[in-house]
Amino acid sequence: MALKHSAPPDHAPRDGNASHYQRIVDGVLADSRHLMERVAEATRMSLQLRQDQARTPGEHQGMLEAQQQLMRLTSVMGERYPGALRKALEQQTAAPGEEKPSRSLFTIHFDQLELMDESQITESVERARARQVLTSAVEGPLADLDALVCAAQGLPRVQPEHNPLRPEVFLQALQAVVSQMQATAQVRNDWMAHMAKALGTELKGLYLAQIDLLKQGGVRPVGYAMRQADGEYVYVAPSNGETSPGFGAETDMLVPAGSGDPLLTLDRLRRLLLGEFSEQPAPQQSPAAAPDNEPFAERFAREFDSPVQLPQIDPPATDFAMTVPAAFEALQEMNQVGQMMERLGSQRVQPGDGPGQRRAAGLGDALGMEVVALMVDNIARDSRLLWPVQQFVRALEPALMQLTVADPRFFSNKEHPARRLLQDITDHSMAFNGAEAPGFKRFMRSLMDIAGPLASATIEGADDFEQVRQQLHAQWADGEQVREKERLRAIEALEHAEQRHLLAARLSGEIRLLPQIDSIPGEIAHFLLGPWAQVMAQARLTDRTGSADPGRYQELVGALVWSAQPELTRTNTGELARLIPQLLPRLREGLALIDYPADRTEAVFAQLMQLHQQAFQGGPKPAASPAETEPAEQATPTMDEEPWLAPSEAQDSGFMDDLQPSQPGTLEPPPEPTPVDGPTRPALAVGSWVNLLVAGQWERTQLSWVGSQGTFFLFTNASGRTQSMTLRLLDRCIQQGSLQVLSQQPVVDVALDAVAQAAMRNSVESRL
Repeated sequence: MALKHSAPPDHAPRDGNASHYQRIVDGVLADSRHLMERVAEATRMSLQLRQDQARTPGEHQGMLEAQQQLMRLTSVMGERYPGALRKALEQQTAAPGEEKPSRSLFTIHFDQLELMDESQITESVERARARQVLTSAVEGPLADLDALVCAAQGLPRVQPEHNPLRPEVFLQALQAVVSQMQATAQVRNDWMAHMAKALGTELKGLYLAQIDLLKQGGVRPVGYAMRQADGEYVYVAPSNGETSPGFGAETDMLVPAGSGDPLLTLDRLRRLLLGEFSEQPAPQQSPAAAPDNEPFAERFAREFDSPVQLPQIDPPATDFAMTVPAAFEALQEMNQVGQMMERLGSQRVQPGDGPGQRRAAGLGDALGMEVVALMVDNIARDSRLLWPVQQFVRALEPALMQLTVADPRFFSNKEHPARRLLQDITDHSMAFNGAEAPGFKRFMRSLMDIAGPLASATIEGADDFEQVRQQLHAQWADGEQVREKERLRAIEALEHAEQRHLLAARLSGEIRLLPQIDSIPGEIAHFLLGPWAQVMAQARLTDRTGSADPGRYQELVGALVWSAQPELTRTNTGELARLIPQLLPRLREGLALIDYPADRTEAVFAQLMQLHQQAFQGGPKPAASPAETEPAEQATPTMDEEPWLAPSEAQDSGFMDDLQPSQPGTLEPPPEPTPVDGPTRPALAVGSWVNLLVAGQWERTQLSWVGSQGTFFLFTNASGRTQSMTLRLLDRCIQQGSLQVLSQQPVVDVALDAVAQAAMRNSVESRL
């Protein structure tokens, strides 16, 4: 059974290229057993060489045991590898909505470390090490293969995640097979250390061969899409030696954000979170002056082993007193800005100034302060933050370093007041897309007046940060109340429209089951299944009498269906004459419930009057309109359609109706996706900040509510202005680049995850 790749629906593989592509995938699967056997043999030879070079009896015996176990199990691994590779390929090529493997196989999050044991740490490090070895072995050929495979699938640009033959798929299958073998954890780790290199050699040869096959089949590579500042894409052609943005880019996350000091390893970071360093003294060091290139950890441990007080620690890389004022050139008209910046920059903690000055207990304090330095540096480099905010966070580094000595729970407690303060500051700052944005000066003034003194304070513990956090929230409360009031008013309008839409869809389905619905003109059926279903739903939602048919609007459905059939009404013109004076006024009365524009019903009412006139006068049936010739079933609304919002509801929610159909609840073809450039919809979560193009101007706004059915999305900016849209318009905005997601993960979490990746990288390199 051949593996079938599920390409994106709007980028199906071209027939000729698809056949080349499918043959390659089938060929790789067919040869996968032999690939596993070749990897195992190369690993055995590497283990033999390691055994021959062993310096201790223990190492010699370990390599011998690893060889023996490998030879015993090679055939089993060869049998199982094709199935594991097929499974990995099927998961990677799953259609949208199907389950895909987590990328956490090759990454680790800061807050996961506390829950991991030593064996899991070792496994994560070995997995990352194997991935790094593969990256260096295949990065050149992989970039060219990505470009060709994406072209074979009909994709207009390189999207490495759509290449099912990328290295992590083979590595995932290999690790799955190795984990099933009845061998000790040490033996499996010894295997993987050598198997990764052997697999890299095999994949490099495999990729070069597949590149030749695709080129011989006439496949021409596509380029890499590079997004520019204006939202447009330019395409960069692949070239030999270019790193694939898919496989290599994630590995780049492992590069330390700071000094790369070997003190910071994954195991030590886990022990720091568990509080295992609290009683450990620092190693004895000579008090002699340190060389210029002495690593931070060694210098810190040496200095703090001597009986001195905690020294002042300046923010890294810059002098805050000199650099921050430059960041506030646009704020000079604010009162006391200069005085505040002077206080932040000049009032430094001096040794022995107060009870907050503590000696570092040893390695744990040194490690904690290095983590703080890396975390602050990562936050200050986060491009989502304006430069003044970045520099303000740098100014808080001395206070945070004091805190790590006074209260190491800062790292392990995600709800620690200091972490929450940092997140509140950074999250609130995302409401502004520039220093001149309305409200930014007031926001920075609140930071400098309330949080600024922390930069020169003696820190006793978490309470110092909690007090500041509460004061900031009190300062921001007035603005938040206005913002929340506007948000709640918008939500109320949208929730009502969403409930009406759901009920109208059900009522529309009931109308569609009427036996004579197919006998009336399509335009009138369209009216009943769309706007009139909304009218009935509105009447039921607002009714307080408990009536089964409030307003008797459902009763009008049968009357309208009968009156729209001249062949029936001409046999009882007396009944038609009694109905007509009531019918049209009642229809207009119902439409007024949802503020439906009268001009949108003129054609329906005109046709209805023609049908009535025909019943009285006889004669041929009036000419059918285009809508009338459509089969009635095409008029049946579905939950994918645009819901109707009354003008007052649209105004209350700031509804963007660029894509609103001409009639509510009617079927119209969905907008064509923007070719080439359009990225897929990101997993937007409430709280995500985005840049939204409104009336030709970029606006910073936050996703503050999503309807229970995913029908509506509400965005609220810093001043409380709301913008709402439907799912269709959201997709359209993303496709066209008029909505750009700014944040999906909190700034502090991203910074700490980068620290964990730095620790991972150091752990990997220490074992190379």
